[in-house]
Amino acid sequence: MNELPDSNPDAVLNTLCPMFVQFAAVAREGQVTKAAAALGVPQPTVTRHLARLENVLGVRLYTRAQGGMTLTADGEQFVKPVQQALAVLTTAIDDLQVRTAHERLRLGFLHTLGEQAVPLLLRRFAERAPQIKFSLAQDSADQLLRLLREDQVELCLTSPLPALPDIEVARLGQQRLVLAVPAPHVLAGESEVPLAAAASDDFVTLGVGNYMRQMAADLCRAAGFEPRIAFEAAGISTLRGLVAAGLGVAIVPAAPAPVPGLVEVPLTDAGAYREVGLAWRVDVELTGPAQRFRSFAVDEFSTALDDSTGTSAWQDLTTGGEHDEQSR
Repeated sequence: MNELPDSNPDAVLNTLCPMFVQFAAVAREGQVTKAAAALGVPQPTVTRHLARLENVLGVRLYTRAQGGMTLTADGEQFVKPVQQALAVLTTAIDDLQVRTAHERLRLGFLHTLGEQAVPLLLRRFAERAPQIKFSLAQDSADQLLRLLREDQVELCLTSPLPALPDIEVARLGQQRLVLAVPAPHVLAGESEVPLAAAASDDFVTLGVGNYMRQMAADLCRAAGFEPRIAFEAAGISTLRGLVAAGLGVAIVPAAPAPVPGLVEVPLTDAGAYREVGLAWRVDVELTGPAQRFRSFAVDEFSTALDDSTGTSAWQDLTTGGEHDEQSR
């Protein structure tokens, strides 16, 4: 269900019953111009709605006076019940918005979790708590922490796991990284490879400062070589496209679906994974929906990836994605 068009009850009322709202505003302000400015609507709109209201009622509500508008006797009689009705509706809208806010969770997550992981997670949660709605925000790891600290989101799914005094995090699982190679590549037929096998290849990476790029560089150095960067991509999907075109190899999370011309080979290196967790502020008491979602996520997806079978609750949700998690 769509949200109300504005959190301001006056704006909501102006959408629901504009003729009454604008009639009351002109009565209050004494001028069409001032009423239009107060409501944030064009003056011709107010004039048109006043004329329509008078036409519907079959009476004159205003007379023009020097410097403004004056209520007629019919207008004076009508304005008070209109104001009372609008006051009742304003209270009802306030109550509705408060109740709705209590059933809404503001969740942030990495771009690379947005194509498959987060939708599947939300679908599973909705099976248990269909009344809870979500406001979603996608961003980079560092920007998600900013949103968290500014109280724009209550929870965020992120990687790496933040080690900060004001942020608490629950580890949900590991997302394995793979070596993406062009289909004709000599390693494309392997069931798994050590990263050192690609030491002589050109690499395609994300931009400088990106956490995924830094993690890939660290893995290469741990494997005994410095990666030779041929191309830098703005996002992981573009990076995969460059690999598929034969322009290099890359270290990435597994794609949510096969990419034509690209083969993903599991890496045997011990550090070829990233940890994903759910983070929240330690100094803020979570709302009921946020607490329920946190408990659900931890209970369902806190099991680490099983290295022998490659299966876990979390693996069902892991994916690559459309954008990068750039640390700006």
